[in-house]
Amino acid sequence: MAGNYEKAKVPVFDGDEENYDRWEIQWRAFAQVENLVNALGKGLDENLPDSVADFNKTEKNGTTSKEQKAAVKANQQAIAYLTLALKPMELLRLITRAVTDEWPEGVA
Repeated sequence: MAGNYEKAKVPVFDGDEENYDRWEIQWRAFAQVENLVNALGKGLDENLPDSVADFNKTEKNGTTSKEQKAAVKANQQAIAYLTLALKPMELLRLITRAVTDEWPEGVA
């Protein structure tokens, strides 16, 4: 059935350069299925708040938009999935580089 996806399996990159192109293609497809495309890449989702503190403040006040909630959720999922997708420790260290004071869990 069109549009009826089973839960996609996270493609894992083993660190071997010969396998990178295949992994990248599979990762992009996975990100599309999981609605993570806007959370990844150079252009951050414009709905992502400036910091987790800003997000928490709007959540407490009840003023967080649906788009902001979706952007934060997508960012959290993207970081989690990337953590699962990168097998060698050297690549996992890239995740720690995504951590900032504003986003302690990382920004995809």
